[in-house]
Amino acid sequence: MKSINILDCTLRDGGYINNWLFGRKQTIQIIDSLIESNIDIIECGYLDTGIDSNINSTRFKSVEEFDLLISEVTIKNDVKFFLMVDYTPLISLDCIPDISETKGYLKGIRMTFHRKNYKEAMDFAKGLLLKGYEVCIQPMVTSSYRDEELLELLSLVNNLEIFAFYIVDSFGTMDNNDIERMYHLVNYNLNPYIRLGFHSHNNKQLAYSNSVKFLNLTNERSAIIDASVYGMGRGAGNLNTEIISEYLNKTNGEKYKIEPLLQIIDNVLKMIKDKFSWGYSIEYFISASKNCHPNYSSFLMNKKTLNVEKIASILDQLPLDKRGSFDKKLIESLYYSNITMIDEKTVLNEDMFLGKNIIIVASGSSIIEYENQIVQYKNNNSTLLIALNHNPKFDVDYYFFSNQKRFDSNKEIVDINKTITTTNIISDINLIYKINNREVFESQIVKNDNVLAVFLQYLINIGVKDIKIAGLDGYNNSENQYSYEEFDRILDDEILKKQNELMFNFLNSVKDKINIRYITPSIYEKLNSKKVLGVIPARYKSSRFPGKPLVKILDIPMIKRTYDRAKLSESLDDLVVATDDIRIEEYCKENNIPVIKTSENCLTGTDRVAEVSRKLDYDLYINIQGDEPLISPEAIDIVIDEFNKHGEKYIAYNLYKEIEVQGEFESPTTIKVIVNENDELEYMSRLPIPFNKSTEKLKSHKQVCVYGFTKKALDIFSSQGKTRNEKFEDIEILRFIDLNYKVKMQKVDFETIAVDTPEDVVKVEEYLINSGKSYETKA
Repeated sequence: MKSINILDCTLRDGGYINNWLFGRKQTIQIIDSLIESNIDIIECGYLDTGIDSNINSTRFKSVEEFDLLISEVTIKNDVKFFLMVDYTPLISLDCIPDISETKGYLKGIRMTFHRKNYKEAMDFAKGLLLKGYEVCIQPMVTSSYRDEELLELLSLVNNLEIFAFYIVDSFGTMDNNDIERMYHLVNYNLNPYIRLGFHSHNNKQLAYSNSVKFLNLTNERSAIIDASVYGMGRGAGNLNTEIISEYLNKTNGEKYKIEPLLQIIDNVLKMIKDKFSWGYSIEYFISASKNCHPNYSSFLMNKKTLNVEKIASILDQLPLDKRGSFDKKLIESLYYSNITMIDEKTVLNEDMFLGKNIIIVASGSSIIEYENQIVQYKNNNSTLLIALNHNPKFDVDYYFFSNQKRFDSNKEIVDINKTITTTNIISDINLIYKINNREVFESQIVKNDNVLAVFLQYLINIGVKDIKIAGLDGYNNSENQYSYEEFDRILDDEILKKQNELMFNFLNSVKDKINIRYITPSIYEKLNSKKVLGVIPARYKSSRFPGKPLVKILDIPMIKRTYDRAKLSESLDDLVVATDDIRIEEYCKENNIPVIKTSENCLTGTDRVAEVSRKLDYDLYINIQGDEPLISPEAIDIVIDEFNKHGEKYIAYNLYKEIEVQGEFESPTTIKVIVNENDELEYMSRLPIPFNKSTEKLKSHKQVCVYGFTKKALDIFSSQGKTRNEKFEDIEILRFIDLNYKVKMQKVDFETIAVDTPEDVVKVEEYLINSGKSYETKA
């Protein structure tokens, strides 16, 4: 045996785990420790001229950056420093300087390349040799080469004075027999002065065994064995530097110090592994057994919808020429075609859901905390509860499964007569209700196989317009992510982030088709909530009551009472006072009340809100009357909730309640309301309407003065003069009816006292005293 060298690739191959961001101090610490341990060759990372510089990364933009790093290292022994270059036809030799133009720290370049590029790669290798570097040729997935291709590659290599040629087990598919065959084929046809290297991966837990087999074969030729400390490397990881070093110490004489390697683990790599993950797993074993890129099996495993048998079946469908490099579009296509290949018709009566109150119960842990509220909501509102891919602790009306693994684990404990599945679910149990998931996926704008996205799209397809969701908390890696004990959790932060992004994108794509209300906390809530601004118009020069906004009601100015009451709304995003008077403006500023100065040309409160809308951009503007010091915050929330349900279908939103005092029915200051069967405004009047010609007791209604206006509504209002009926009745909202726009009304039971005259102040004070809230502005 001529010589055996260890090449440590922790900072290069291990960098796939943490995006090569080891940190400057930690990188130097790792290199110093590798030198101290007498490792022969240290691969310090990638040379990649197409990236941005980062002092904390081991992916270097230039040899100069690498030189600056090594200048901080304590160099001992005869250690060699290498970098790797990932060859593509687009890479240019001009970006790599002659070794004579550098500080000389970088001795060699390891060049990796795909099989399709092996001929062009040899020209690039020749250029590196001419620049003075020792070159290692590393054909990725060496076992994928046909014998004639590999022999041609070796013939090209023999014409170059390279440092080493490698057998690269990229996917960890090889065993001892494969190693022996490949070794003899390469060894026999490779010039004897060229070192032979072996780079392993641990997909089948054979990295150590294969490496020992390789070393035992190299009796005549000098050899290099690749390894990384702690086995750090993409996916299943690599051969451990500390383990192979100890083996060579025992079989080839004491050379390597093990303690410095263990210090790297203790001081640096343990913390990285706590945050990231590498090592043996099912997906990496499957990828090795199917001789394909590990990202294919990872993609399918991370779906968490398929059993192992189905994953293996999909991987078998990969074309042979596509297995060596990851093609996301290809595996997505195979995945969706496989879960939609069973073309059974939907067996489900749409009337089960149409016209019903529905709560979809996802599996987030929030349903444990909010269980009582969910159950109470169901009991109070005759609501259907539909559990998705799980069996909650409370009773539900239906279970819906689109996930084979979740169905298999729950089929014995749920009521099959209340179970709905997608047609891809395979079962030996007779399933009554099924949804054709091909139809669902074809109608999705954003393809998403998440169970909520599947069921929600089905509901949209059949015409459901409103839905409530519980338990859609969002993906995270906490132990209590689910409402039940779940061992098959995704822990990778990047994958969880992508799943959240996909769900955001899906929900965003359907937000105009279905109104969603979340009854437990969800990170997705902000998608479906509209931005709403509450505006309190405050005019000082009132003809009937000058200075009204600042009049004191039990020593507290009315504008403050109104503001504080409105502030209690749970649905307002922001709240401001809009005034043209400096006295009101100064009072608001002194009391930390947001205020906007408007012009004196505003004829009505709605004109003042319209002026605010041109300065501040919101989806909905709530006109909150400044002379309503007892305003109910729930009334504001109801207007906003109606807007969230109907959106731009209606140009404006308003409230009404039943008149209980005959005097109000006859009073011209009380605005009477006429609505149709859909609670849409027909007319308002100061007259006592409707006239009652029947023998039934008349139920009349009055306006509650909380308005919701879209920006379009305010633009129309401010661009039009007073319409005929508006002018005669002196009721602003009639402008929209006269112009043939729809206004949505909602009936409430809230009572209020408006302050129109000084006498009304007394009424409000009496109410506050009698209710025990004399000096309170908040509920």
